[in-house]
Amino acid sequence: MRSERGYVSVLVLPAVAGLLAMLLVVVSQQQRLQQRWHLQSAADNMALSAATIIAREFNLIAVINRALIANQVTQGQLLGLASWFSSIRSATERLALVTSIVPYLNVVTGHLAKAVKYAERPLHIIVNSALVLQRILLSTLQTAQWMIRASFAMMIPKSLAEIAKVQNILQHSWTLFHSPGLIEFPWLWWRYMPLQHGARDNDLLREMTQSSRDDFSSKRSYKWFDAGFVKARKAGGSDLVMVNQGRWAWQSMDTVALHIRWLFKREEIPWGEGVTYQSRNITSVTENQFGESRQINPRATQLALIDQQNMGTTTTPYYFNKEQLEVDDWPSVIIKFDDVFAKAGVRFSRPQSVLPRATKTTEQANLFNALWESELQSLNAPEKLILSRFAQGEL
Repeated sequence: MRSERGYVSVLVLPAVAGLLAMLLVVVSQQQRLQQRWHLQSAADNMALSAATIIAREFNLIAVINRALIANQVTQGQLLGLASWFSSIRSATERLALVTSIVPYLNVVTGHLAKAVKYAERPLHIIVNSALVLQRILLSTLQTAQWMIRASFAMMIPKSLAEIAKVQNILQHSWTLFHSPGLIEFPWLWWRYMPLQHGARDNDLLREMTQSSRDDFSSKRSYKWFDAGFVKARKAGGSDLVMVNQGRWAWQSMDTVALHIRWLFKREEIPWGEGVTYQSRNITSVTENQFGESRQINPRATQLALIDQQNMGTTTTPYYFNKEQLEVDDWPSVIIKFDDVFAKAGVRFSRPQSVLPRATKTTEQANLFNALWESELQSLNAPEKLILSRFAQGEL
């Protein structure tokens, strides 16, 4: 019995040794898997953080681009207010002149004309001061975009280094790549959003500014009264036009005229007019400009061109934008840790259920709406092929 036990113990030893070896292999493999999982989680966090910073930069650029449009629309509103008040002033002066022979009424119209005339000067001072502030604000917004572009590109590597430190993976070197492109960050990022100028962007910003005008700025045309054979028509508006070498110029016109209907003809009597401009005075008026003033009050429109008020200059803005933003061109980044990779990018999202458009159309990706967000992404086939060579040390 004892000898048989000894033989059994000898036979069991190789099995125990094999089990111990297998256990060591399993523990070692588990440690490797745990380390790889830790590196993969860290890479995912770093890639997603980089994409989040990119999305925030997109959103800030979009907000400032909208602010640039609002800044320009405000200048058009201020010019419109000044020209509108000038037309009211000239209309009250002519009313006082016509009624000067009517007892009692001439006193009322005379005081009204004087009150409007006295109020015009302080109003113009306020408008001019507001226009100066708007030009200062424009410079501030343009400087802010430059600072955002410069600071965010430097912020990404610094932020990723801090994340690597928190994840206790400083002993592992990492590299940040652009995608598409697989070029080390940030060399392609500086060129991704080119600097645009309002005079050389195919009229994109100017048309958006024109479309963003409020009702007061775009068309101040209506009937003051209609007594059948005589009616008073008011016309006016503020327009953003292109002048020498594509420079912008705000122009505003308001006209008032009496239209008398005789038996066989109609007569227009100019009653009030006001014109203000920045950068370039009005030399000619098309039928669709200034609330169709030329169609409604043609004689008053020609009379308005005689006396025009200069209210400074319109600054043509610089801004950052990328007109073509197809899905395949949306920016993303890839983090490389030894043979571990992670990819994250940005996407443009405007859910119809949350932010419905009045026209029921789908919002296209652009840098005028702050609707960008980050997401983890999968590597595509070309990226896997190139990165596998990185992992094998072939590149």
